[in-house]
Amino acid sequence: MPELRNVFAITSAMSPTAQSFSVYLAFVRNAFLNMLAYRLRYFTGIVTYLLFVSVHYFIWQAVFESRPGETHINGFSLPEMVNYIALGWISRSLYFSSIDNQIDDLVRSGQISIYLLRPVHFHTMMLSQAAGESIFRLLFFTAPISVLIIAVFPVSAPESFSAFVYFLISTSLSFLVLAELNFITGMAAFWLKSIQGIIRAKYFLVQLLSGLLLPLTFFPETVQDIVRLLPFQAIAYVPLQLYLSKASGTDALLLLGEQLAWVLALGVVSVFAWRSAVRELTLQGG
Repeated sequence: MPELRNVFAITSAMSPTAQSFSVYLAFVRNAFLNMLAYRLRYFTGIVTYLLFVSVHYFIWQAVFESRPGETHINGFSLPEMVNYIALGWISRSLYFSSIDNQIDDLVRSGQISIYLLRPVHFHTMMLSQAAGESIFRLLFFTAPISVLIIAVFPVSAPESFSAFVYFLISTSLSFLVLAELNFITGMAAFWLKSIQGIIRAKYFLVQLLSGLLLPLTFFPETVQDIVRLLPFQAIAYVPLQLYLSKASGTDALLLLGEQLAWVLALGVVSVFAWRSAVRELTLQGG
């Protein structure tokens, strides 16, 4: 792209660290600008997310009304469930990424060879583009959704400022966890003709096991024990726990530490998966 070529030329005289930062910042900017072409799609998405929250709200309202003697169900009150649902979908609008679909398209179209010739690290480049798209969604998708949902539903503020800060940090880590999972999923495209089925299966797994659709405390204990060993809960359940002050102080820091550990672990897997994929691509090319 012309913008990227200009950046490569401008940064040629800069220090190596500054060059790397400028190049990947250009990918962030370029992804943001590309998303502007699809901004109308996000206006319809606002209505869709409002419907998602509305359906879940009325379901949980009916569940609590059917149990008049119970103020809490599996550790959650109705006001907490309203916050859980609303903040869960608001957060998803921000941390969502489609790295796996993008890699699949690049491999199937053969354009992946162009990216191999660029003097950039493919893994970091994809994360940079996902960050640019996330910044776009923050401004044109997450912000209006937040205003609309908070205006329609009785969403309450967190109990403390520290809980809100923990939530913001945790949501940022959620973006990285999901981005790394998507990158690893995308690597399967180098061995398979199509990974659309895998992407769809991963999508439903994330929706369910991340705690977005249902808090993990509603799962059987055996399932909860298994899910705790997987990275999915670090995507939705952990940030929402922090927002609702279900964990605070040392416990909150431990949860953030676990999220960061998953980011690092998945990042290492991504690097090794990319190296294996490049060797596979070389073999396919003869």
